[in-house]
Amino acid sequence: MTKYFDSNINLRDSLVEMLAVFGLVFFSLGAGALGNFYSGDKTLSESNILNTFITASTSGFYIFIAVASFSRISGAHINPAVTISMWIHKKISSKKTLFYLLAQFTGGILGGLVWKIMYVAPLGVHSLSSEIFMTSIILGLSLEVVCTTFLAAVIFSTLNSESHFMAAFAIGAAVFLGIIVSMPFTGGSMNPARSFGPAVAFGEYRDIWIYFVGPIIGAIIGSYIGNIFRSGER
Repeated sequence: MTKYFDSNINLRDSLVEMLAVFGLVFFSLGAGALGNFYSGDKTLSESNILNTFITASTSGFYIFIAVASFSRISGAHINPAVTISMWIHKKISSKKTLFYLLAQFTGGILGGLVWKIMYVAPLGVHSLSSEIFMTSIILGLSLEVVCTTFLAAVIFSTLNSESHFMAAFAIGAAVFLGIIVSMPFTGGSMNPARSFGPAVAFGEYRDIWIYFVGPIIGAIIGSYIGNIFRSGER
């Protein structure tokens, strides 16, 4: 089996990406379920703060672990927007890009379906807020662009970093901060596969295009910013 995967690098790396995105969606939705559980006897404001912190912490910590574990195998993109940016900068081939995108979206859907089986109500489905923070399309799209720009800038500025641990930590911290800031408005995606998986699993596609357009634009912008930072290293 090991020899087979060694001779089929695209398949091996794609399976790693699928597993990594599955884990992201699974644990992110699990954090949402945990937040709902602990929010039962709290006010709306307290429960929103708790849910945001639990989700952001879980997602950020998971990305830290996944990048530290998988980056030397597949590159640990764990995000179609990042994969597209890597392709634009010719870090990966067109063939591998297609493999990765298929694997990432498949992993996201599988992660959502697991919670669909276990949890009755829609869980972790992203859409623009219509409750406390009335979020317009412009605001929602802008937040996804800005947060993903920051994330991608961190990713590209830490490519080939000598400190593998610090690169993984920085990327996980960027995810944590992005979710903390944007979750009350958009749910805090920065990742098309993270949003698409639960949308398919629970059959809810409202505003789904924002979670494709925003992160992809942001990742492309951030990739150029990160490359500028990296090119200035001494």
